[in-house]
This record gives sequence, C-alpha cells and structure tokens, in this order.
Amino acid sequence: MYKFNYNLFIVVLLLMACKDIPRDNILDPHNPNSYQSSTILIEAFVNTYNPLSYNQWALQALDSVKEIYGSKILIAEYHRDTDRYSDPYSKLIFEPLYDKYVENSSEKVKGMPDIFVNGTDQRVQGASGVNSVMTRVNTILSKLTIDNTHFTLEPADVKVSGTTLEASCKIARLGNQIANNLLLRLILIQKVNSQELKRVVTDLKKSSAILRLEAGEITTIKFDPIPIDERPNQIIFSLTSSDELTIYQNIKVDL
Repeated sequence: MYKFNYNLFIVVLLLMACKDIPRDNILDPHNPNSYQSSTILIEAFVNTYNPLSYNQWALQALDSVKEIYGSKILIAEYHRDTDRYSDPYSKLIFEPLYDKYVENSSEKVKGMPDIFVNGTDQRVQGASGVNSVMTRVNTILSKLTIDNTHFTLEPADVKVSGTTLEASCKIARLGNQIANNLLLRLILIQKVNSQELKRVVTDLKKSSAILRLEAGEITTIKFDPIPIDERPNQIIFSLTSSDELTIYQNIKVDL
C-alpha cells in the first residue's frame, strides 16, 4: 500500500512540474514570443531559348547567390514564351502569377529576366552581366535573410506513387497575433540539366484560402493528388498572403 501511494505522489509532482514548465522555446507555437528564421523564395521568370545571354546571366548569378546563402534561400525558375522565342518549359498556368506580380510592382513593365524576391516588394529586372545581377540580388538578400517570421512550415506527408504526387504540409502560427487571409502554394521543381536548367518549375498548385490562424494554432493543408509525367526532384511549400503578393515562409522537400 505504501509503495502505491508513493508512486502516486511522484506522478502528481511530475504533473505539477510539467504544468509550470516555461514555454521559452522560440519555435514553440504556444510561446507568445516565438518566431523562426525566414527562408527566402526567389522566383525568376526567364526564357532560355532567347539566343541573347540575358536570361543565362541571371540564372548564373542566382547559382552564385545560392552558393553564398545556401539553405537560407530557395529558387524557382518559371519559363515563359515571348513573341519571338518559344520556351519548351513554359506553361500558361504561370502567366497569372507573373501578370499579378508585374501589375503590383512599381514598374509595371514585362521583360525577362525578371526576378522577384519574396513576392513583389523586391524585384530585379534585366541583366547587363552576371556580376550586375548578383550584386543587385545580394543587396536585397543581405537585408531579408536576417529577418524572422512568425510561421513554421513542416511537410506532413509527401510521396510519389507511380504517376501521382501526394503532398500535405503543417502550418504553425507563431507569436501572439492572429493571421488572416493566407494561401499555401505547392511548386514542383525539375532539374533538367546541370548547366542552366537546374530549378525548372513544372507545376504550380494553390490551396484554398486560409481565412484565419489563431496565435499558436497548427493546421494541416492537404493538396489533391497531382498527376505527374516525371518525378520532380524537389517541391517547395510557400506560404503567402491570399493575393500572393507577400511571401511569409518557405520550405523545400527533396524527392
């Protein structure tokens, strides 16, 4: 009988202790002061079948930037047709996103290469050489990569079964503020070759609007099964505002 009461006493003490544990982990969604380092998404709109070297310079510059910042940045290249040059990796599904970015930028002019960093706030258009693009992008990243975010993304279930991709992702709202009007994008990436086509976007899917996330709330977004012709090398989950103009957090999964 004594042994039973002693064990019960220990359990009660443990429960009391757990109740009083301070939530000082900065990654804990239930910590009102929680935050996480931002992972930056660079989206480059290019046409690599233009015989002039502007687009190739831009992609080479992004290769160099990737070497500097590593996992702090993710890169997605959307290929587009122009009036003169068709690009076999272009898809019409990318056009609404590009139109939206251009229309909401200070310079509402289309032209490639066109690089957007974490949405429409930062843009690098055109190229006069590899170093010029690298310098312009690096100036932006040197400020953005030290920023924190109040969102955490965690892949929940990602798998390829034959010609179908299934993917879901957990979103946690950090800090002490409610978040409204969010959207989760799923970007499929293919490495076509090791020269200039390392991060070709092959598909782009969007979730329904996420109307509200309470402080500390965790939700899981599951995408409908996606038919694929070829297994992507990588996917990116990108959490944005519902209008897609601001990007809050990103994470990649290698397949």
